[in-house]
Amino acid sequence: MGTGRLRRPGGRGKVRRVQRPSPIAGVLFVDVDGTLVGANDVAPRVWPALARLRERGWRVGVCTGRPGRGEALGYAARVDPEGLHVFESGAVVMRGDGTVVRADALPTAAVAEAIALGDAVGATVEVYTAAGGYHARERNTQIAAHEALLGVGATIGPLPAGPIVRVQWVVGDDAWPALERGAAAIDGVDIHVGRSPRMPAVRFVAVTARGVSKASGVRAALALLGVPIERAAMVGDNLNDIPALRIVGAAFVTADGAPEALAIAHHVVPGPDAGGVADAAELLLAAFPEGL
Repeated sequence: MGTGRLRRPGGRGKVRRVQRPSPIAGVLFVDVDGTLVGANDVAPRVWPALARLRERGWRVGVCTGRPGRGEALGYAARVDPEGLHVFESGAVVMRGDGTVVRADALPTAAVAEAIALGDAVGATVEVYTAAGGYHARERNTQIAAHEALLGVGATIGPLPAGPIVRVQWVVGDDAWPALERGAAAIDGVDIHVGRSPRMPAVRFVAVTARGVSKASGVRAALALLGVPIERAAMVGDNLNDIPALRIVGAAFVTADGAPEALAIAHHVVPGPDAGGVADAAELLLAAFPEGL
């Protein structure tokens, strides 16, 4: 790991400093699956490193495709109970106590199309509401495994008709090409592909309203905190992290991350089982003691 100022790989430039009117030194956003959490949960060295960052005036927020309930909300409250956290692939911003401060609903027609497409290709279909509601029509093996991963039980039965922030397909690699082709025909949505080390055999494909992504969630949280984007950092690993990684002042990617994410990293850190989030926090403190 390098020392001193953060640099883009290949010497493509420095992360620039800006004037700082806000009392917040900076904000570090942390992806959950594959970044904060590996095959063996969170590496113990991560927690004191994030605590030191907060002591120096930083805020920390999770930035995840998961709903704001269960384990994900627990991680949010622990990384920073006073921070703002991005859930549902950017569709929901919450406080550490679970209070929703912003939500972007899917168009009703898009919800119906996404559910129908998932059914047509044999994907497991999940539906999420702004308050963290997690719904499925039946408890198959994928739903049972996902409930264990999330630490949240799904509501089983007819899918809700009220405002939906995210439809998710849980799908194996063999069915993904057909799903990807069909998704391109759904109007008014964006598609986000993620994985979890705890369920490596499937992709989690989130459907959100067009313009909603981890990047939009990061922008919304920063606006509420009064912090400019240049003073934000992000640690991620996968394709659905790329929109947020592209816009922040310092982009960290785990060494085992997707090649597309590694290609835009300002700095590469170890994977989750080695506590790479701690390395990111320590580098920020060393390189930017007064914030980005």
